[in-house]
Amino acid sequence: MADKTVLITGTSRGIGLHLAERFLDEGYGVIGISRNPAPIERTDYREIISDLSDMDQVRGLRSQLAGIPITGLINNAGIHGPVGPLETIDLDEWIGTFNINLFGAAALSQICIPSLRENHGFIIFLSGGGSAFPRANYTAYGASKCGIIRLADTLADELTPDVLVYCIAPGPNRTKLLDETRANGETVTEESIVGFDFPEQLCLFLAHNRDVRYSGKFIHVRDDYGGWSNDQLSEEAYTLRRIDPRTLGKVNLV
Repeated sequence: MADKTVLITGTSRGIGLHLAERFLDEGYGVIGISRNPAPIERTDYREIISDLSDMDQVRGLRSQLAGIPITGLINNAGIHGPVGPLETIDLDEWIGTFNINLFGAAALSQICIPSLRENHGFIIFLSGGGSAFPRANYTAYGASKCGIIRLADTLADELTPDVLVYCIAPGPNRTKLLDETRANGETVTEESIVGFDFPEQLCLFLAHNRDVRYSGKFIHVRDDYGGWSNDQLSEEAYTLRRIDPRTLGKVNLV
């Protein structure tokens, strides 16, 4: 097995699959957790089939991961959940969205923290559209992903500098979630879609980062994160809505 091992959820397709393949290419060992098998046949890839919406299955991961030196955790798995006005959607489905998007990620993080602390590792959470800004008819997705952002910056306060914690906005990628968004009548322009290399590069940057000022930040893949100044990395510049070049000029940093 490789010297460094990263655990990635939702590796059967989409961003998770691309992240797994990229980290393998970079010399990491990868443990993939997904409900369905991933099309990866690599020596340093290990697969665990598990449904992160089922807390009993998540708790069962503790024994399966025991003794493995984990250096990174990327909580990527997520679903839209029910789409429509809150007054008409199924609340059981609404609550189920939180199990996958928030509670499963929190439970898996809890399991991995001791190993991550021992190995001075990192945790990366993925947010999504509707978390930084309101998005009508996506209350389950937006609220659960907004919770992920607060979970990330709170964990950063708890774990930094032993474990660095981040949340990233991957942008619209060509995934099943994008297909669902368009099927539900939303317009997503081709110009706004980003390639999978964007979240790959950001996750690798954070995996290698040791500047503790990044820990707790909510970073978009299109941000100039590699060139942020001291002012941009300051607490005064950062809010839940992330450092946004469209609004940064309005912030008084003096």
